[in-house]
Amino acid sequence: MTLPLPPGPTRPDAGPGLGVPDVPEAVLGWRTWRIGRRAQRRAELIAPLAGSAWPARRPFVASCGSRDHAPPSERCGCGLYAVADPRVLEWGPSEAEVLGAVALWGQVVEGTRGWRASHAYPRFVVTGPTIATEQRAALARRYGVPVLRSEVPTRTLAALLGSEPAVAGALLRGPVDEVEGALAARMPEWTRPRHPESGRDGSRRWFGVGRRSASRRRADEVR
Repeated sequence: MTLPLPPGPTRPDAGPGLGVPDVPEAVLGWRTWRIGRRAQRRAELIAPLAGSAWPARRPFVASCGSRDHAPPSERCGCGLYAVADPRVLEWGPSEAEVLGAVALWGQVVEGTRGWRASHAYPRFVVTGPTIATEQRAALARRYGVPVLRSEVPTRTLAALLGSEPAVAGALLRGPVDEVEGALAARMPEWTRPRHPESGRDGSRRWFGVGRRSASRRRADEVR
């Protein structure tokens, strides 16, 4: 499907919510980023697979190494990714991985777990409890979107949101300025001690989220 492009580039003085263009039909989904540990990259959202920084205060426009098509293509894995259910997101070992809602528009291809798009920009970002307040503030200034703190690790938060689709949907599609309050309201319940379950292979898993095969993980990697 093709969604309308925003009328023009975002302006650096347009206000705190300037990052997401006014595209009412935009598809909203979940994805992950890494944030930099080194001083020069601490205010960057970095694609976990490609390792490239998402641009700030302007849309990310997808590219592809093939000259035969414009991304995303039905015959290629190119495009900017988001998923409908945050439980299917893949996570690496770093505590510097963050969870976020992203707006997708332009050319959008729907898959079994989510979408690939030609244009994207973060709607809001949530970090884990180990990320300093100063780093969250720097990210918020750079990208012009809310960067919030979760009291549980972001991969745990993704599992919790996936188990409560009504809450996840309200956060994803509701007013951005209400996300922080909605998260805070659920934290007392979500931070209660819980015991991990054991999978059939003996591995430990939280809230029913276990490991997937290597081939399936590669197919679900978020760019």
